[in-house]
Amino acid sequence: MGSLGPRVRNADARAGVASPSVGHAPSNSLTRWPAVVAGIGALVLYARCLAPGLTWSHDGADGGDLLAAALTQGVPHPTGYPTYQLLLRAAIALFPGEPARAGNWLSAVCAAGAAALLADMALRMLPARPWRGAVALAAALTWAASPTLWSQAVITEVYTLHALLVVVLLWLLWRWRESASVHHAGWPWLAGAGFVFGIGLGNHLSMVLALPGVAAWLWTNRPLLKPLRASGCAAIAGVTLLGLSLYLYLPVAAMGAPPVNWGDPKTLQGFWWLVSGQLYRNLVLGLGARDLLARVAAWAGEASRQFGAGPWGALVAFAGLFWLDRHDHAWWRATLLIGLAYSLYAIGYNTRDSYVYLIPVWSVAALWLAAGLFWGGQAITDAGLSRQALRLLWIPLVLVLIGLPAFSLVRNWDRMDLSHDHEAQDWVAGALAGADPGGVILAAGDRTTFALWYALYGLKLRPDLTPVNVSLYAYPWYQRALVNHHSLLASKAHGGELPSLEQFVTEVSKERPVYRAEPMDLDFAIAAEHPAGTLVRIEPK
Repeated sequence: MGSLGPRVRNADARAGVASPSVGHAPSNSLTRWPAVVAGIGALVLYARCLAPGLTWSHDGADGGDLLAAALTQGVPHPTGYPTYQLLLRAAIALFPGEPARAGNWLSAVCAAGAAALLADMALRMLPARPWRGAVALAAALTWAASPTLWSQAVITEVYTLHALLVVVLLWLLWRWRESASVHHAGWPWLAGAGFVFGIGLGNHLSMVLALPGVAAWLWTNRPLLKPLRASGCAAIAGVTLLGLSLYLYLPVAAMGAPPVNWGDPKTLQGFWWLVSGQLYRNLVLGLGARDLLARVAAWAGEASRQFGAGPWGALVAFAGLFWLDRHDHAWWRATLLIGLAYSLYAIGYNTRDSYVYLIPVWSVAALWLAAGLFWGGQAITDAGLSRQALRLLWIPLVLVLIGLPAFSLVRNWDRMDLSHDHEAQDWVAGALAGADPGGVILAAGDRTTFALWYALYGLKLRPDLTPVNVSLYAYPWYQRALVNHHSLLASKAHGGELPSLEQFVTEVSKERPVYRAEPMDLDFAIAAEHPAGTLVRIEPK
């Protein structure tokens, strides 16, 4: 990287202490306009494209489970997501009407907040130039309109809250350096960062992947930690544990024996099974060697799609990395390590939707994008050209600032707009209309199972129906939930245990209609099948 010019030689700058040329904080409220415009612009965009209710689009099947758990004060799938559950319950209480719509709005607000804060962070990161606000705004809006963040901002999922908390964590760490550099204090900013890290783990355990970058940031800025006394360290540790204590919500919720009660975490064994994600542990680094190359190529493809006009936005962001290395090596190192940690995790995670784990990567890349755009503007203004020549050169730069978010907006609109998406809602309506009274509905996949849970448990529609997930049937905690909430299954249980699935279906089919929600590989033979709305009625032999 030496070919780009000499790095900053000042010892304080290399340690990460703010220098006069880099990292000016906004001096008044007028300089915060990029954050305001970015937040409002992103929220308007997401509101226009928001799914009207329950949706399966954008790999959002988990939304039905999250909503059903929130509506029944229950426990969703591992790792339980207590931070998100509490916010989702609050959103449902505050937003009248369709609960799924409230969940979609929660995602939109979190994503818009993340874009706003990223604009403010980019503004603070860049040296004081009259046009740095336009650069910060362009980078934030380009990220807001990127396909990955946008896709999650219009459905009920945990990932935009995760994006917001990662950006808040970085913003607080930056503010700590600002404060400690000037006032030789700043421990409250570190305490805030610790609290956000704790509640971030309560939303998604992948928050731990930010630790390498955080550690590098603190180590590089270690001279600023010297004034921190033991009481300050204790306060930081205390608020971090306070944030992490949100996990206590899970055993408390389980004590109410809700119908959605993954792992039944009121016991220590069930709690650990849930929060450690044992159900998905084999997916972590679960790819074979031959698949890794394809995943790396997929990562490169995702990177080229995030920032506007094909790979050009990604190249500008890459150039911004070089600029940061020269001007603020501590920030370069911290953001790069965060990007690498999340990238390696997403590449090795063996699911088709692992691309959503890259959202923090694109958040730090948006900061690099701001640095790259700023570098271009700086090169123009410092070139010593005539005023007329400068005006001509500024035209393409302004077009880039406008074009990156605009191109991303136009390019992704058709795929991201879910305002007319009723597939999941129509399926649920057809299933409830096609099922006879007292029916049993067998489901296997997340889409159908969680949609039924949302309708039957969350919205309390058709309480006469009994949904049974054949993939979860063998788990004792799931059997307990079925027995506690369905008299039909309670009557079939012996000693608290249900019979085998084949025996259960064979016995029940003699008394009540049995349906399957989707094609599935059952361990018993079917004598006949009959369409019933979006369901299929089955008759075992």
